[in-house]
Amino acid sequence: MGSQPQTRLPVSRRQGPVEVDVGASSGARYNPSRTWLGLCMVGMVAVGSVASFLPRPIPAVPPTRVQPQQMSINGVAQAGTNLVAAGELGHLFVSRDAGRQWDEASVSPQRGSTLTQVFSANPALALAVGHDGWILRSEDAGQSWKEASFDGETGNALMSVWGNPAGPFFAVGSFGGFLVSTDQGQTWQQRNIGLGDRHLYGVAGTGPDRMMLVGESGLAARSTDGGQNWTRLTGFYTGSLFGLLALSGNDWLAFGMRGRVFRSIDFGQSWAPIESGTERALYGGTLTRDGRVVLVGEGGVVTVSADRGATFQLLHAGSGPTFSSVGQTHDGHLIYTGQQGMTFENIPLATSNH
Repeated sequence: MGSQPQTRLPVSRRQGPVEVDVGASSGARYNPSRTWLGLCMVGMVAVGSVASFLPRPIPAVPPTRVQPQQMSINGVAQAGTNLVAAGELGHLFVSRDAGRQWDEASVSPQRGSTLTQVFSANPALALAVGHDGWILRSEDAGQSWKEASFDGETGNALMSVWGNPAGPFFAVGSFGGFLVSTDQGQTWQQRNIGLGDRHLYGVAGTGPDRMMLVGESGLAARSTDGGQNWTRLTGFYTGSLFGLLALSGNDWLAFGMRGRVFRSIDFGQSWAPIESGTERALYGGTLTRDGRVVLVGEGGVVTVSADRGATFQLLHAGSGPTFSSVGQTHDGHLIYTGQQGMTFENIPLATSNH
């Protein structure tokens, strides 16, 4: 913006006589009151100058707290009795009271890359993955994190992580990225599993041998030997699949674009489409401790199954911020994560689909 024009006051050309204080001339008489006033002013300036260099106590200002409700939270997991959440700008949060209060976890080094998912391998060990191939590891139930892997050159994102409690652990992501750790997540190696360069969005397993992964353009594959070899599963969908749930060794759910849900009861050999009650994209899911399946996604849609994915009942149609994942707290509440942090809900145990 340009400078504002200055207001000029009118100046009168007719001026009265100028009065001169003759007391200020060299011949003025000595005035003791003015002398003392001057000395006092000099003293005040001197004291102020000295005081400005004296040490001062640091004001008691509380530290700035980053709140998870002020950013996108992309993943959540129960780590022992702690609840752990991962989000944008490399932030991780931990709650010791089922989500009532959150503290920011320490991350070293802090890269600032967005984190996409967090996974609890056992009550103490947790893993988080994100953009730039970033993998973080915690040995104290999510309170502090150390970097295990980082790829700042390609910038490829990791979208999902899973493993058996004793390992190995697997992380998958963009352009067919597939990483394996055989030492409890301390080091990671890239592996080519022969599925091309389509984005991989979800990986899950049950037991030491059976695993599946899903991804872009209907990509789905399974492994019967603990992730060593993979067989592509074809013919049941051409759209992207964003996640999957292992309900048992044979019973699996895959979900993705346009509210599509598919169920297999024979470990992926055949799949049946399931009506989810929505046409909005589904991004995350969980199996609750009482056996319900909860799927969430675009616009905050939530759909629930009380019969292990055979049928679904729409709980929330979705008209707000998107949910990216869902989990369950140790006191039974559902926790949704997404564009506006976290939301908690307690749905009735007797939810019926009929």
